[in-house]
Amino acid sequence: MLKEIYQSAMSKVKAGEDFYETAQALQSSRKATGNKNSWIRFALALFVLIIAVGIGIFATQNNQVTNNTAKGSVDEFEYTEKSTMIEASYISVVYLDGYAYSPSEWFSYSCFWSHENDNASKKGEKLGEVTLDLKGKEYTGTPPDFSSTHDVGTEIYTMKSVKPESAILVKLGDIYVPFYLSYKHVSTIEESIGLTIQEIFNMLSDDPEVVSIELRDEENGAWMNTIEDTKLISLINEELPGLSLLNHGQLESDPYASGYRVPVNLLFADGSALHMQVYPTSGMAYTFGGYISISKKLTTAFQALDEKGSPWPRLSELLPFTEGEVEYLYLKNHTNEDEILCDNPAWSIGALFQLLNYCRAEETEPDGRLVMTARMGKSETDNVTVNFYEAADRQILTEINGVYYKPIRIRFLFDSLEQYLYNYTELYHVQNAQE
Repeated sequence: MLKEIYQSAMSKVKAGEDFYETAQALQSSRKATGNKNSWIRFALALFVLIIAVGIGIFATQNNQVTNNTAKGSVDEFEYTEKSTMIEASYISVVYLDGYAYSPSEWFSYSCFWSHENDNASKKGEKLGEVTLDLKGKEYTGTPPDFSSTHDVGTEIYTMKSVKPESAILVKLGDIYVPFYLSYKHVSTIEESIGLTIQEIFNMLSDDPEVVSIELRDEENGAWMNTIEDTKLISLINEELPGLSLLNHGQLESDPYASGYRVPVNLLFADGSALHMQVYPTSGMAYTFGGYISISKKLTTAFQALDEKGSPWPRLSELLPFTEGEVEYLYLKNHTNEDEILCDNPAWSIGALFQLLNYCRAEETEPDGRLVMTARMGKSETDNVTVNFYEAADRQILTEINGVYYKPIRIRFLFDSLEQYLYNYTELYHVQNAQE
């Protein structure tokens, strides 16, 4: 099953506007067992399915009937009928005070789930539990507080040092996942959202001025660069706050018709962030479930960021082969001596390239212990050896042709390599047999 999901997802790698709308069907089918490998398999299956789900189904949150109404003003809520649409099973959302909270890969700094990502240490006070399960149901009006597409009884917490209006922590099985304030519920795509960007800034941060910008990779959501250009930041703080959000039905044309967008995160001094998609062709931007019209000057500035890209290469760009050229793949886990010559390298190499595509890197000095070796290429005689070392800070250093590279801003841990080895190669069966 995992293999089929992966192959389907990898044929459509461009992410949607909010592509981390969690695959709830997988979560519901996998009850918490405490088994590390079951969570690894869940996390990886979730990751690749998210990519596929985000492409078209969630291209625009405003196309959903369940969008939301004004804070503190709740429309009468009632069920209409059970939905037959697959979307209803995949949206991952919690509703509080008329607003939707959802996970977002646009704020992530690692490709695959790891124990460092479960956020248990960030758990604050308990806000409550899910009291109404919306999975697979169609309804009208504003969903009441603590309604969700997660199971009744799912625990919800504040996050330490984070405004609860900005983000909450949801316990899914044995891990804690940040859900970010995502959009305000309105009943139809024609209804006014009734929010300015300044009001959104105020909800997200007690210090609501943008201090830096993150450029994100359109295809996988990965971090590319952090920009602190004072002129651009000043322009953002001058222009954006006074703008009002427009609902999709209020637009005269589709701003994403050209298919070209620039994904960025607007960062505040306290670490909170607002994700925004800029459409240079139309002079529009999408954020917080709505659209804004931005000036030519600001549009040009964001387009220039995109054209400049990242000063650091992806790890995958340092290899002499593309993913499609790999027909030979040998892997060894040096921590336990497990090794495999992959019978189906075309299947196994995809997830490894996902990791290498996600990480931006720069040259560094040799350090750490050897934890994994990958030999990949066109054949047994035409290949390259890639060694992975775990440094003192647990970051993975990658050695290619004798040159060592360390990840920039990304958290690349052995957990990710281990997940890859035991979920996307024949070593999956070895691990299960040992258990």
